[in-house]
Amino acid sequence: MKLTCIFVEDEAPAMNLLKVYAERIPNLKVLGLFDRSMEAIHFLNDNPVDLIFTDVNMPQMSGIELIQSLRNKPYVIFITANAEHAVSGFELDITDFLVKPVTFDRFAKAVNKVVDRVDLAKKVNTSNALPQDAELSEDYSQTSIFVKESGKVIRIDFDEIMAIEGLKDYVKIILQDNKSVVTHLTMKKLEEQILPKSKFMRIHKSFIVSITQIRKFDGLDNFLELTNKLQIPVGPQYKETLLLKIKPVN
Repeated sequence: MKLTCIFVEDEAPAMNLLKVYAERIPNLKVLGLFDRSMEAIHFLNDNPVDLIFTDVNMPQMSGIELIQSLRNKPYVIFITANAEHAVSGFELDITDFLVKPVTFDRFAKAVNKVVDRVDLAKKVNTSNALPQDAELSEDYSQTSIFVKESGKVIRIDFDEIMAIEGLKDYVKIILQDNKSVVTHLTMKKLEEQILPKSKFMRIHKSFIVSITQIRKFDGLDNFLELTNKLQIPVGPQYKETLLLKIKPVN
């Protein structure tokens, strides 16, 4: 499988290094190199790609503004000299971010993360027809749900759920045994109509967590750690609601 990509980077040495890295990965096909965000936008209007690598700090239009301007957003990997931009990246639902100076191993790891997501989407799309939304069973409406994955009907108890990650038209339900279930379901439907609000809460555009599985909240870096050591970003707009929910005593 070939992934088409473009690079948006205004520093020539960094661009040259990224180009060399890309040439070492057989399944990566570079369609364009741009030192201005607007040039990249003009190209993307007529040439859709699978993946965008973009520096955050770009002249005239930042990498963040570039991604925000796109209607049909491909997979995105941010490149930055400042790790604090990771929070902004998570808010934009990017796949990964690379901190300069970028090593080849880290670059390849980010590309593999995109490949994994593409493979997962293909696997789900080629499975048996799935319902638009999961339906509650009357017998288990208070404690569990039934969902379909690859044509199988699976019962998931609410107490099994650690977190839920939104994957565009699908969700990934992360369970306590480190297994997961991917099903055709919307985050909005889960949050508003299915999951009990006493047990679950939205902490990010792409994440819902089980309140009872929260182990630690890092308010400085805006990350939440679950009891299984899984770290999940917390969106700034959800921080106050999270603190009200967990009610620290001091």
